[in-house]
This record gives sequence, structure tokens and C-alpha cells, in this order.
Amino acid sequence: MRGLARLVPASSMTASFVTASFVTATLVPITMLMLMVMMAGNPDALAADGQPDSATPLLKSPLLKSGDRIAVLGGTFVERMQSGGSLEAELQCRRPDWKLSVRNLGWSGDDVHGIARKRFDGPEDGYKRILADVAVANPNVVIVAYGMSEASDGDEAVDRFEAGLRRLVGDLQTAKYRVILMPPMAMPGVRTPGYTSAIDRCRSIVTAVSQQLHVPELEIQWRAADDQVTENGLLPSAAGYASLAVAAADPLVGGSPCDSDGTGDSGDSKLQELIAAKNQLFFHRYRPQNETYLTLFRKHEQGNNAVEIPQFDPLIEAADREIWAAASR
Repeated sequence: MRGLARLVPASSMTASFVTASFVTATLVPITMLMLMVMMAGNPDALAADGQPDSATPLLKSPLLKSGDRIAVLGGTFVERMQSGGSLEAELQCRRPDWKLSVRNLGWSGDDVHGIARKRFDGPEDGYKRILADVAVANPNVVIVAYGMSEASDGDEAVDRFEAGLRRLVGDLQTAKYRVILMPPMAMPGVRTPGYTSAIDRCRSIVTAVSQQLHVPELEIQWRAADDQVTENGLLPSAAGYASLAVAAADPLVGGSPCDSDGTGDSGDSKLQELIAAKNQLFFHRYRPQNETYLTLFRKHEQGNNAVEIPQFDPLIEAADREIWAAASR
């Protein structure tokens, strides 16, 4: 220090010392304040010595918000969610004050190109039906859950998956929906050659599209246990969907699971019954029976009955209110 004093004037040293002391005194509290804010929702993120625990990730904000209207779009995997209602029950009971509305747009056998939704027209019209169905649901958030059919259909379907997913996400973004991507889940009963590799490819495609188009992906690593699948192993059982609901609800709404045993069953059978009844009403709203007579080439016979289709809307809205009330009890 004496050597330094001979080289630097005393006044300069004093100014430097004061400046350094001020910066240190200012930055340390700011740094600690930032650390406290980041850790506020996660006290366990500090190790015993008071330092951040690198093994504990910081909590992320939920992907959903209060008042969101959510459409879940996909194939058979999504359609079969309707009867049990586990996912919506988990969301509603974790956040009863958010008043979320959920519409199931699953269609058995569907893929990202809408192949199962076409009627007496070409494949491209099936894709148009996807967008039309989303519009009927009137969401502000669309959870896109494709990739399972593609993985079980073989390499050619997987090869087409990325372009199809990009197109769909882009069209949904253009329509001003918030998009959330759900990765496909491997099912043990699929016997397609190369299925394991195909499902991994589809999951990688979902991640790539998520990153490149700047839409969030549900970060869940869920795999059905042996007692959580249907007899043929192609889909989750009720217990499987309940387990998946817990895993999916964590990034979607945060909070704590609604049960204590980790099965995902909200424990409120009344709530799930109300959700299943609402899902059935909406199913008839967007997929009415006898469309051929109501809106297609035989509508000259019974097309006058099409006026009744939107009459489901107030019934569905009333069902939402019942669900919110049940979730709040």
C-alpha cells in the first residue's frame, strides 16, 4: 500500500476508495434483494450455507393465467380425456379462483394435418376443419398435443410431422391464440416397428418447433406405469390420465396437487362428473350428429335444425359456472 501511495496521489486514492466503497455498499444489497425475490416462492432453493442450491431450479411462472379459455387439440389421446375429466379437474381445483374454461377438441385417429376430420372432401379440408373447430371453441389458449398418431404410423408420417406442426402453430399464432405444445407420450402397446425411435423423433420435433417459433412446451417427463394403461396398452387408463393430470398441471397452473397420494384424482367425484357432462355438451356443439343433413349436401332435408347447434352455448357456459362453484367448495 505504501508503494502504491508513492505512485498515486493521496487525493486520487481517497476518491478511488470512496467510489469502491460506495459501489460495494450499493451493489451488495441490490444483489441480495434480487436473490430474495427469485427465491421468494421457493425457500428450499437456498442451501444450508445460504447460497443458491444449484440442484434446485427456480420456479417458473405458470403457463396459464386467470380467466384463460383453453382448447386442447389432438387425436385419440386427447379425445379420451373427455369422459374422466382428470386434467381439467386438477386445473380447476388447484386454481378455483381463476375461472378457467376448457374445451376438448380431440378427434380419434387425427394427426397434425387433420386427416381424421375430413368429411366428404379432401385431406386439406380436414386441416381447415381443425382451424374451424378451434374457432368454435373460442379459446385464447390452444394446447396442441399431436405426434402420437404420427409416431405409430411410421417413418413417412414422422417425416411429415415437423412441416405440419410448423404450419399449424403458425396459423394459430396468426389468429392471435397463445399456443402451448404438449409432447407426445410413449405407450407400451404400440407395435409399429421402430416406434421407440419414432416417438423420440416426434418429441424432438415438438421441442425444436417450440424453440424456433417461440412457443412454450409443457416440460413433463411422464410415462405410464404398468397399471396405468388400458388392456391393450395403447392409451392411459383412468389412473394413467389422473397421473398425467398432476404432471401437466404443475407447469400449467403451479400450486400443489389436489390429492395426497400422487394419483392425480382430485378426490371430488362431483367435480369430475360436472366436467364430463360439460364435455359432452361441447362435443355435440362442435361435432353434431348428422352433419350431412344439418350443413352438408342433404341440408335441404333437415337443414332447418342447424339453428339448434349454437343453442348449446348457454348450456355449456352454465356448466362452466357449476364447475367453478364445485371447485371452490
